[in-house]
Amino acid sequence: MYPIFDPMNEALLESMPFGRSLAALAKTYFGALTKRLEHLEIERSYSILIFIEGASKGCTQQCICDCLKIDKVSMVGKLDHLLKMKYIKKTVNPEDRREHLIELTAKARNVLPGIHKEIDALNKEAFKGLSKEQQKELYRCIHVIQSNLDPLPSQKIYINYKKAKKATR
Repeated sequence: MYPIFDPMNEALLESMPFGRSLAALAKTYFGALTKRLEHLEIERSYSILIFIEGASKGCTQQCICDCLKIDKVSMVGKLDHLLKMKYIKKTVNPEDRREHLIELTAKARNVLPGIHKEIDALNKEAFKGLSKEQQKELYRCIHVIQSNLDPLPSQKIYINYKKAKKATR
């Protein structure tokens, strides 16, 4: 028989890797967001679209990889899918012909308000019971933790949350 896990058991929580809690939270959050946006057929690539939207005049694949902390191999697949679905376009960078600028298409610009609406609604659900100041403090704490961990030597880890396939009988 397995012991009953009490998620509020502070001693147990403090003995577990901090990232384990974040990974479980991310899995739940992105599962809920992916469900809300499944009609777009872009999987979890909405973060890429939002990032490109915030760039003033297109951005390179490397810039997206660095800022979103996505490995190059995964990024190629994600961008190829977004190209195929006509959410982005690639153009040669006139300042460096070895690079391509990634830009949003009209189709992407049309769906982004809906993506933002769903993210806002999910965030509202996720942050129930937390004040605006607590929410800001959470983001500040996450930023500090990330800044503390970035310079440490680490092994490359790839997390690939794939949508579970429906069981067939």
